[in-house]
Amino acid sequence: MTRPEGVIKKSEHPVQRPPAARNGALPHTLRWDDLNAFLTVCETGSMRAAASRIGVAVNTIRARIARLEEAMGETLLERSPDGARPTAAGLRACDTARRMRGATRDALEHGAVYELRRPGEIRIGASEAIGSGWLTPRLLELQQHFPELTVTLMCDYDMEAERSDDLDIGLTFAMPRNPDLVVSKLATLHFMPFASRAYINQFGVPTSLDDLRNHRFIEQVAPGVKSSLLDNLIGTDRPPGFLPIRTNSSLALFWAVANGAGIAFMPTYVLGVTRKLVPIDLPAQLRFDLFYYYHPEARQSPPVMAGIAWLRDLFDPELYPWFRNDFVHPSAFGRSSRSNGNVVRLFEPLIGDDFI
Repeated sequence: MTRPEGVIKKSEHPVQRPPAARNGALPHTLRWDDLNAFLTVCETGSMRAAASRIGVAVNTIRARIARLEEAMGETLLERSPDGARPTAAGLRACDTARRMRGATRDALEHGAVYELRRPGEIRIGASEAIGSGWLTPRLLELQQHFPELTVTLMCDYDMEAERSDDLDIGLTFAMPRNPDLVVSKLATLHFMPFASRAYINQFGVPTSLDDLRNHRFIEQVAPGVKSSLLDNLIGTDRPPGFLPIRTNSSLALFWAVANGAGIAFMPTYVLGVTRKLVPIDLPAQLRFDLFYYYHPEARQSPPVMAGIAWLRDLFDPELYPWFRNDFVHPSAFGRSSRSNGNVVRLFEPLIGDDFI
């Protein structure tokens, strides 16, 4: 039988009190994101509502509650199909969480220094494509500014997800739901069809969206990726062999296209990463605004502010015309903008010369 949402077996929650909980002291391993998730469940009455308010998945809320209960050595919530409510121990934990939140706000009002989400590291989140293809080759630049810190890059397949509870800096294609965050537009990404020279030599170039149906297309399907756009462009009645490969990974998409498997919509910045692909002119160009966000108190954090400056440099539209608000055709990029010292040709050493 399926367990109702939010109901967890008692056996899944250790109730043996650790020494810190027996004497009334908070465990030193207690994490604020766990306590905040618990407090939000108490205030909203359900894990789903808490997840919506914080901007994370329901399973993330469950995991944080379970971790908090393990750290406290107490069962803090009573679950039912109708929601969740605090136990007697949970009510005490609620009071503690509210006092901590109040103390945090007071400290911020008096100019307290922002603490990174995890000690010793700065956590940056981005989509899998941007994180792997554009940020990864340049991470060392940021880490060298703060050699005592770990630069943690969290790549996510959901391009519209907000992970503000876990990140110091986040990149997203949708405005964050947390109204307390500082949000600013970073760049605009433009998408158009690309293929390899090998594919074009063998199959030619589609001359229209109708003609695209006579070619091979590589599709990316992942949370936050608007895969239905392909249906809107060419319809759902597709000939056999039209979709030889489907993947949730932008890197797998790149490899498939670069190796001649088919055509795919890709961001125009791909030509800042490799020369192996050729843009295809069809009346279908897509654009998405990219935003960055951080917590307002992080204005006092040198690592976070350095991270923001680093991102602005990496998405500077004067250096990288593919990030401009208006569409710039790849043919207008010029070799100077694609080969300056700021561009890392990440993939070319791994692909044979026959794709040049």
